[in-house]
Amino acid sequence: MNAVRSCFAATGTLLVVAIGWSAADAAVCCNSSSVAGGGGVAVASCRNENRTFHTVEAIGGGTCGDNQTAVPVRKCCPPDRPYDPEVRFCGLAEADGDDFQRRMMQRLRDGFPAVADVTMVGYNYEAPKCDTANVLVDVSAVEVRGLMEMADPSAVELPPGYCFDLTPSNELVARTCRPRDQYCGRGRYTCVNKCCKGDRMIVADMGCKKGETPFTLSAYETDADGRPVNQSNSTVLPYYVRLECYNRDKVDGGFALTTKGSLYRTINGQHVPDTGYCVEYYAPAGPPVAASLQAFVCVSDAQPPTTAVETRGSWKYFVTLAGFVPSVLCLMLTLLVYSTLSSLRNVHGYYVMCYVACLLLSFVCLMTLQWTQDAINGQPCILFGYFTLFAFLTTFCWLNVICFDIYWMLRYNNSINKHTSISLRTIIYHIYCWGFSSICVSTGYLFQHSQHETLLKLAPDIGNRNCWFYDHTNYGTLIFFILPVSVMLTANLLLFMLTAIHCSRIKSELNKFKRTDSKTQRFLIDKEKFVMSIKLFLVMGIPWSFEILSKYFQNDWIIWDILDEINALQGVMIFVIFVAKRNVIMSLRKKFRGSMDHSESTKMNTISGSSQSGSAHKSYNDF
Repeated sequence: MNAVRSCFAATGTLLVVAIGWSAADAAVCCNSSSVAGGGGVAVASCRNENRTFHTVEAIGGGTCGDNQTAVPVRKCCPPDRPYDPEVRFCGLAEADGDDFQRRMMQRLRDGFPAVADVTMVGYNYEAPKCDTANVLVDVSAVEVRGLMEMADPSAVELPPGYCFDLTPSNELVARTCRPRDQYCGRGRYTCVNKCCKGDRMIVADMGCKKGETPFTLSAYETDADGRPVNQSNSTVLPYYVRLECYNRDKVDGGFALTTKGSLYRTINGQHVPDTGYCVEYYAPAGPPVAASLQAFVCVSDAQPPTTAVETRGSWKYFVTLAGFVPSVLCLMLTLLVYSTLSSLRNVHGYYVMCYVACLLLSFVCLMTLQWTQDAINGQPCILFGYFTLFAFLTTFCWLNVICFDIYWMLRYNNSINKHTSISLRTIIYHIYCWGFSSICVSTGYLFQHSQHETLLKLAPDIGNRNCWFYDHTNYGTLIFFILPVSVMLTANLLLFMLTAIHCSRIKSELNKFKRTDSKTQRFLIDKEKFVMSIKLFLVMGIPWSFEILSKYFQNDWIIWDILDEINALQGVMIFVIFVAKRNVIMSLRKKFRGSMDHSESTKMNTISGSSQSGSAHKSYNDF
């Protein structure tokens, strides 16, 4: 076998010498510099035309100054590492990584007309990303030669959907996505569901992280009673499908994968179907230790999550989404109206704009999580989840500010220096809203990335299974979301009660003395703001209160679905409360009518001026 590998290596070297293309003929024009840790590849940042690559090189006599369009070449492994088909993972780095990559490129130039004469190459270092219906398979050297023989001479790129690499024995191999139903359980292939995508693994309390451990698992044949007996020679192909279960338990007592794709539990002889388990390498938190292969099974008595993020594709998902889209549009219109009308740009209107802007950001983040829940992984998923938490907490803080400010204005309106008081309050409000949310989010993030066991138990589970809270009974969900929101909503209710009592007292005094001065007018204005705040609290406070309760009562009551849709339609109701009012509509009509009148007046003045100028010229010419 070693003699065969030496023969292949010698053949590749002779090909390079015969063509006359060596490492000296290649020039690196761009190399992505932000390299991920743990043996990860660089984040693609090299631009060429309208594409992005990890590395752009000029080869075959070309120069970087030629500004040629780079031909894309996808390499399965990082530039200095071969692909080992025996373990289906990237091997150890070669001594001369650049020479290794160019040897691979020479093999491609020899076989594919599309890259035979190229002078600019754009490399990407990653295997194809397969969706849930496909599985990543290795294409044999024989099939690669078939691709070369059937290659279209007029093609300008390599076959799409493939990555290419050299093996440690200098053979050219490829990888691509193929339908699972053509491989799983057929011939010599057995498929198994991985808990994480690609080459990621589970790190305790941190979710899926990039790993450097080859996924190696054997399949076993079973006897008449379903017990594993003999290890099969079948190739195990991992794929990723999100498990549709709310909770999972780690399998204790050992397990085995059968050739039919089911999981055999040694402790009780139970067979778990492929839809009820996943397998992954697992490393505990703390000091680095060797990762072990673990299986996780769905807990049968646990109910599926009821949030829209977890029910993508279901009717609940589309109904909730149908509420989010008009809400986002209505919130944008509300901001636009408040920015347009000067009568609304007072202090109270400024607080309303801050609240609406934060709620708009929260809804956009939540919609993004729903649409891209399978596309965001790892640290970006965690960061985006915490940013969404920050947006929601800030939204509730500004609602709290609006409620408190109405109470303050009615209760302590006789300020000596009113403008100083307003400016000072606004500064305090900003510190409260942004500061409180920042403290909650940063503390939760530090807890989640702590090495202390107690802090990890109290940390949110954002990013563990999706980019938002997954287990609503988790201590982190309670401490960093439910508890702050509940306290703010309770404070709003108390403020409304105190404000209502104070309003009733002032109204009785005004009626008693039948006053019609500025104090009465001021009271009526503040009363209108108070009524709007009550409506706002009813729209956002009550549905969210029931939303919190629904997470603890995991049942299928239709009332929870109705309240979910009410929450999704908050933007529409806010638009109705703040914009769809008679005085606001009249102000908009007056403003646009005034703009049109001004435009018409300007146009008439221009025409009149032109007519007078024309008459003067005509008189001069006649004279």
